[in-house]
Amino acid sequence: MYRVVIVDDEPWALIGIRKLIERNGNQFKIIYETTEPSKALEVIYEESPDVVFADIRMPDMTGIELMQRTRAQEKEVDFVVISGFAEFSYVQQALQEGALDYQLKPLDPEKAQDMLDKLYKKLENKRSTNDLSFYISLLEEYKDIQLLLNSRLRHKPYQRYQVVTVYFKSAEYDDVGLLELESKVQYTALKLGPKKCVFIINSDTDQSELIYRSLTSKEHVVDRAGISLSSDVANHIPMLLKTSDIASNDCFVDRTNRISQYSKDKKNQVKQFAERLTDQLERAQYKNMKEFTSRMLDFFTENHLGIEDAVFLWNEIVLHTSKGNENSSRIIDFEFLDYSEMKEKFMNLEMLAEYVFEQLSYTERDQLGDANKKFKELLHYTDKHFHEELFLKDLSTKFFINVSYCCELFKKVTGMTFSQYITDLRMKKAVELLQNSNLTIAEVCKCVGYSDYFYFNKVFKRNMGCTPSKYRKASGEMNALN
Repeated sequence: MYRVVIVDDEPWALIGIRKLIERNGNQFKIIYETTEPSKALEVIYEESPDVVFADIRMPDMTGIELMQRTRAQEKEVDFVVISGFAEFSYVQQALQEGALDYQLKPLDPEKAQDMLDKLYKKLENKRSTNDLSFYISLLEEYKDIQLLLNSRLRHKPYQRYQVVTVYFKSAEYDDVGLLELESKVQYTALKLGPKKCVFIINSDTDQSELIYRSLTSKEHVVDRAGISLSSDVANHIPMLLKTSDIASNDCFVDRTNRISQYSKDKKNQVKQFAERLTDQLERAQYKNMKEFTSRMLDFFTENHLGIEDAVFLWNEIVLHTSKGNENSSRIIDFEFLDYSEMKEKFMNLEMLAEYVFEQLSYTERDQLGDANKKFKELLHYTDKHFHEELFLKDLSTKFFINVSYCCELFKKVTGMTFSQYITDLRMKKAVELLQNSNLTIAEVCKCVGYSDYFYFNKVFKRNMGCTPSKYRKASGEMNALN
């Protein structure tokens, strides 16, 4: 929801703009309206609204002067100007000053509605770009974190910081009013995906209990969430961001654990379990997948473990299988993962356990029908649905191919693992969209199957050598030369 200030010296015009904005549901929220531009300027300085609707010609201060004074205070506020036909030269000047749009009096409801729809999209695009840039800056620990935070906080900083990562059930989410906290609290909300928002909370005390209560009361809109510990050191923000995101994915282990607070991993315990697991599997003490899977799930439940522990377990198993045992040469799709890649590869811990069992137990390949023909069908399906959530385990079941053999076929036919193949398809499509469409980076991210802007940015840079925005800019410059 974008916060709006309206200023027009004609009261009837205020009423018209207000009614128009109120019809747009939860996209915009009017925080102040006035006929006096000087009062509007005070509110802009104090509240930093997202957008100001301002009449061009007003006594004492024109809309253009209001824009200029706002810019002089380095406020990131957008303007929509309202004018009469005789004032079009003012409109041109306002657009040169950076106004997003303009409307002529009297307001035409249909044209004004179209303007609001475009305005909302512009603000959404601007927000996603700015929020991602801000998030990346915070993660670069050599930056002056406190200075960065001050640019987003409305008031003088309080003592403690905490981070909450929330995944919403709908892309049409409203982050305003989600967290009901104490009075001496301020926060900035970062939109980092079509359904993902990160809240950086600044307060005098740890807010964990109130955060948890707020989120559980909003389970009709919140899909899952992670709460970091709190710290009185601003430079701990990068760590709080990471741990909050990790905690938001603990439902990977326990699907009922939708809202989780970060707790330290238990590496020593998990390492010992991994050694016992692989040893017993090699000795054929696990006779079937059900027994193996149940043991892994029970261990995680009994010890209250999360996705970070699952990642450590997986990587320990990968390390073990790479030490040159007699079966290691047959394991094609065992690669070290971080927790973001873990979510891409497996739906949950149960799927991870089944995958490990099938890879390490080397059961006979159960080929129903012609495996090569079935694999071609699988490959064709993957090529058409790469933008969706796909897991090799599900695909191998769907096309009746043993998952271990499926890994071999991917490597043999495509020269890549399944994960690499999916990423390659997504990157090629992303490049095509960046070169040949006007879609925003956030829209490209969504189109190619990623729900997290930061993760998409990271994967694109790793594969293409630069960020999506830099790639688009370089591509545009190249086209201009040609």
